[in-house]
Amino acid sequence: MTTRPQIKINTAPQLDIFSGVDSSPDHKKQDKSKRSGNKTDKRRFVAPDPSAITLGNTNLKEHLELTGQKTPFTVASLLDEQDWSDFEHRYASEGRPPYSPRNMMGLILYGIMQGITSLRTLERLARVDLGCMWVTGGIFPDHAIIGRFINMHSESMTGPFFESLTRTVLKKTDSDGSCLAGDGTVIEAACSSYNLMKQEAAQQAHEAAQNQADNHPDCPESKKNLEMTSSALEAVVERNAKRKKNGKSGNAVVSPTEPEAVVQKMKRGRGYTTGYKPSVLANSKRVVLAQAVDPTNETTVVSPMLDQSMQVTDKPVDEMLLDAGYFNDEVIATSLERDISLLCPEGKEPGKPKESAKFQKGHFYYDETNDVYRCPVGKELVLIGQVKGSTRTKEQKIYGNGPCEGCLLKDQCTSNKKGRRIKRYAMDDTKDALRQVMQHPKAKKSFSKRKAMVEPVFAYLRDIQGLNRFRRRGLEKVKLEFGLHLLAYNLRRAVKASLYAILRYNRMILWLHFERYRPFERKWGSWERDPVKRHSLQRKVLHWV
Repeated sequence: MTTRPQIKINTAPQLDIFSGVDSSPDHKKQDKSKRSGNKTDKRRFVAPDPSAITLGNTNLKEHLELTGQKTPFTVASLLDEQDWSDFEHRYASEGRPPYSPRNMMGLILYGIMQGITSLRTLERLARVDLGCMWVTGGIFPDHAIIGRFINMHSESMTGPFFESLTRTVLKKTDSDGSCLAGDGTVIEAACSSYNLMKQEAAQQAHEAAQNQADNHPDCPESKKNLEMTSSALEAVVERNAKRKKNGKSGNAVVSPTEPEAVVQKMKRGRGYTTGYKPSVLANSKRVVLAQAVDPTNETTVVSPMLDQSMQVTDKPVDEMLLDAGYFNDEVIATSLERDISLLCPEGKEPGKPKESAKFQKGHFYYDETNDVYRCPVGKELVLIGQVKGSTRTKEQKIYGNGPCEGCLLKDQCTSNKKGRRIKRYAMDDTKDALRQVMQHPKAKKSFSKRKAMVEPVFAYLRDIQGLNRFRRRGLEKVKLEFGLHLLAYNLRRAVKASLYAILRYNRMILWLHFERYRPFERKWGSWERDPVKRHSLQRKVLHWV
């Protein structure tokens, strides 16, 4: 038998791709593992200097400048301004030096900015993309190292690091968080919608997994399968109980591999499938200051997002613009508690109720003086009963006025033989006040900015960064994935702001030079009439800029 040849693995730190090009002493010094910022800390990291990378006889920085690539420089400068001690403290002070967290984070965010979310594609990007080499220093980790890095630092990415980077982006964009616009969407989950189970099927799967675990107590796969089926059974039982409490018919379904995902209607006419509801709060420069993900309800995360915005800016929100989906008691109460000026219509247009085949509560006028409601035809609905609040119901007043026989609009109003009933809750006074506010011209003008502030955020995430479906399973991992996408999105907003600043500067210099040559107009006539003089002047000005 022939013995297999032994292969010796190189255990030296993996350095940049062009580490062997330059043999100068400075370059060799950059290849060494760098220490963290704290002098007493013994942790070491591989963090090569990108300025040492060359393409033939051309430095990488010069090559990127000649080709007009400004994004890598902006991204690298923003990452250099961040504090990486929270990331670095998770590594051991002994053993083989790992890649620098700053360089690893640069690879991940730069890849997401290009619409790349696959770990293997990120691995390839680090080897072939010149802009990525400038951001990362030329490191080339494999996909397993990238995946372990994301799992190790998941809490910092969506928490302190998100807030720190957003503060830097706010400075670059010269914006604040005084006025925020909120919105949510539905994004498909990673699990398949063809393997959904009802409660009976989930119960049978749980019993089968329990029997298998009892017969093979030492098998890790049996334990994992039992935990998965238990989670699926608990989720479907809870959803059925909630549906029964809300008076809904039908049975709930659950995914056995991702029980936290909920079947709901997708955007853009894609039907129904399992998904999550991510939400954001963005300012006038479309910088996202807060983000959250909930399986079903986008209104319950408004208060946590306001807390996160407060952490970023250290200032409370003065004005909040929300669409009609947020017109409920919880959001209105939150804005009152925090003294926030809320602009939120009841329908698609400010001041108009939601469109429906029948008259909604907003179509009825409440006369506070006489404590009566007036229907669209002018008939009064008087107080006929009261219900005290309990754990299941809210305190409410019931208004009505007998059968609506003979009314021409009865088919558009109610099918109840006793006539139309209106329930009035404690928050209805505040809702009526908000409806009146939304009818004011200034409120309509302010609210018209909401669409331009927040709607392009999800459009960019879907079309440019490819977030049409989550790649990770489970609510916590989905939150991490969505947070990484928003980190990359905020970086893009800073890049755009830098480009706009350069453009404004060039326009100012151009204007100053034209003003400088205005005396020639008075002395020799308008230079615009002479093509030769005009071309010569433009060449001088553009060459100087």
